[in-house]
Amino acid sequence: MLRISIFCIAVFWSWSAIGQEKTPFASYDFSSDKVYLEKRSALAKESNSIPQYNAMIRLAIAYKDFETAIRYYSKRIEIEPDNAELHYRLAGVNGIRIDEISKFKALPYVFAMKTNFLKAHQLDPTHTPTLTALVRIYTKLPDFLGGDIDKAKNFAKLLSDLSPTEGLLAQGFISESENNTTQAKAQYKSAFELLPFLDGCENSSVSGYFENRSQNLSYEIASIGLAFSLSSTASICALEYYVAQFDAHDNLPKEWAYYKLALLYEKINEKDQAIQYRSLALEINPTFNPE
Repeated sequence: MLRISIFCIAVFWSWSAIGQEKTPFASYDFSSDKVYLEKRSALAKESNSIPQYNAMIRLAIAYKDFETAIRYYSKRIEIEPDNAELHYRLAGVNGIRIDEISKFKALPYVFAMKTNFLKAHQLDPTHTPTLTALVRIYTKLPDFLGGDIDKAKNFAKLLSDLSPTEGLLAQGFISESENNTTQAKAQYKSAFELLPFLDGCENSSVSGYFENRSQNLSYEIASIGLAFSLSSTASICALEYYVAQFDAHDNLPKEWAYYKLALLYEKINEKDQAIQYRSLALEINPTFNPE
């Protein structure tokens, strides 16, 4: 099983983003990649075992084949139905699929996402990424799909008790979703104040904080800082950690991280760094134009 800090697929689809962010999920046309299809076919023929399922999940995620990942996470859960981490990951992959398909086809994935996050929470009430996901689900889902702002606030309270910083981020997310930007900014600012090591970018403290949390959390913190004009140095530190940890299993495009680093360096008038990061974004994707 891949480490949480590298692979954790959090609920970060575009309609539930922080700071009105519209960062898309990373995508890839795996259907035309013969190398991938041959590897997938070879793995599918191997014996049905946990190592084979894990290998297929790793491969599918690396090539952004989320439907295959869903299928093999489901197989894993048949073997280990009380594994909270598996339910969390399956929920997250369903969340990504929601963002990839039409609204008319998304309902089964919404149901699977919500059901598995709730099961993950039932099995491990202290798992903070699951609580973050539940805050976003209940905040953003419409009423007829089970959205409930009061439940979102209850999950945010549980999260605050376990991790004050993540709790404040969750509360800010709710406030932002309710169009209370003043309160949201105050809550986000309080969260930043609990992370003073980011301003000094103390490597051991930064790694120690993020290593057992969702890899997307560092990206999220930087996005909040950029959107709400909070500490640029803290935001840069968080985002450079994200870039340093990035690998093929991450679900947010690396060029977006470089682009945001460029914007953050522009804010502190370090133009050479800003130009460098814009260039890196274009090297990855020559057609990249988020503005």
